Amino acid sequence: MRRVLIPGLVLAAISAGPFGAAGQDMETMTTGSGILAPTPAKVQIWTNKLGYVTGGQMTLRVAVDPMQDETPYTLFLYRENIETGERMYLDSMPNSNALSEEVQDASGKMGDMIEALPLAATSASASAWSGSVPQAGLWQFVAEVRSMDMTQVVKRAYAKFVVTQNVPEVFGADGTDTEISTDTTWSNDTIYKIQYQVFVNSGATLTIEAGTLILAEGQNAVIVVEKGAKIMAEGRREAPIVMTCDADVGQRDSGCWAGLIILGNAPMTRGEGRAEGVIPETRPVYGGDDPMDSSGVLRYVRVEFAGVDFNPETQPNAFGFHGVGAGTVIDHIQAHEGEDDGIEFFGGTANCTYCVSSGSKDDSLDWAFGWQGTAQYVFIQQNPTGENGIEADNDSLGFDRTPRSHPTLYNVTMVGGVAQDEQSTSGDGMRIRVGTAVTARNVLMTGFGGDAIDVLDNSPGLFADGTSSIMNSIIHANGGQMGDAQLKGGVAASIGYVDTDPMLVNVRYEANPDPRPMVGSYAHKIGAAATPPSDGVLDTSAQCIGAFCNGENWLEEWTFFGDELDYDVQ
Repeated sequence: MRRVLIPGLVLAAISAGPFGAAGQDMETMTTGSGILAPTPAKVQIWTNKLGYVTGGQMTLRVAVDPMQDETPYTLFLYRENIETGERMYLDSMPNSNALSEEVQDASGKMGDMIEALPLAATSASASAWSGSVPQAGLWQFVAEVRSMDMTQVVKRAYAKFVVTQNVPEVFGADGTDTEISTDTTWSNDTIYKIQYQVFVNSGATLTIEAGTLILAEGQNAVIVVEKGAKIMAEGRREAPIVMTCDADVGQRDSGCWAGLIILGNAPMTRGEGRAEGVIPETRPVYGGDDPMDSSGVLRYVRVEFAGVDFNPETQPNAFGFHGVGAGTVIDHIQAHEGEDDGIEFFGGTANCTYCVSSGSKDDSLDWAFGWQGTAQYVFIQQNPTGENGIEADNDSLGFDRTPRSHPTLYNVTMVGGVAQDEQSTSGDGMRIRVGTAVTARNVLMTGFGGDAIDVLDNSPGLFADGTSSIMNSIIHANGGQMGDAQLKGGVAASIGYVDTDPMLVNVRYEANPDPRPMVGSYAHKIGAAATPPSDGVLDTSAQCIGAFCNGENWLEEWTFFGDELDYDVQ
């Protein structure tokens, strides 16, 4: 297989403002297949909590760093009701508690008095606004940077929060399990607190409304969807479902709770397995003979600060998909700051689209025990001190056990720790071992501290005989090496890639990365990417290398990024 090294252009890293706690909108600035970011400025906005009860008090914080950009912009700060669109503007920044229905910029100027100025650096140590929480509903504060004439949105940052007039519903405060045995709905007008195991029993469906906030704390705080049960968690981009640590923003830690475990009836190498991190260990049974089994829907769902590390053998993940079948919809999910792996598939045939794993202390994406699903549009941002971007196995009890792990991956962007912090100790990009196969196309991998791809055990033979293949990819600057030196296991001849700077906008480990390739990136070159097959699962229009085609940053608004310390003002 021919490999080409292409000298990359020398471009400064360009940062973006935070999402989930912040986001960015540069659709009006799109050019061709890539984008030219209009400003390197960072804009970060967040509230001290993600959920409030009416009558309480709240604090908003904004941090701006112009990053040496002296271009004049207009800056607006406003509070918006997500459901009604009702908008109130803050009339100054920082240290003002006034809100107005009149359109005004962040300095309180209106109409013809609004003046474009270079962004001023502000510190989050002083609150931008504090006061009483609004009426019950789904809300957001937005920091909007516009062009001089106010006609183009250059950057938009979000701080979403829920207000309820109901007392939070608490599960497991007494250390006992919660059994959901009949169809149940968790609505966004209530905050749910999980302190011990919650089981959705076979035959029952747990429906979670868009915008619902679930707070959890404790090593046994976990949601388990059992075989034969369903979870219908259908969030929206503007109203994601958030499962996170029960602590103030800036004070949350990875491993705060155990995470979300889904048990299905699809095949796995051992016929039947037991999921880790559930008491008693005999209860979380998964695996069967139905590849089309459905465990429900996960759409626009974030699982944050999960993955308790009980011991080396018991480490539940943020998202644990165990024997989950292809009838399950997994679309737009994010695992953030997990103590162990972010997303792991244990057997099954589940497919995943628009999947994000960021900040995991161990591996970002993991599979074992015969996973044969498909993943497309995958973004991995490795924790600078984490392990591997992807760690993949078949079965340690028998490398050739069937069904053999053999997922299909298309349009994957993987950013290692070194790309974010030169002091990073992050591991390999892909560690493929223990008999797993893989078919991967349109992979963009850069900045891992270890090897780009390390193939171990009997898995190299699967590349040699054509069972496994990785093609139409960019592999650049991993392990301080160039070209084939980035690849281990004797598989270089079976991997089709170019070694060139992918020219990503911003991938630093901070709020709101923007991993889109810029104009001129090889990722957009005609003919460089493979066209996904028309199999009814893959999006055939994704004809670029990496997860960000057509100039869209699909991370905007619903995700959350950055070190938690970046949100801590104490």
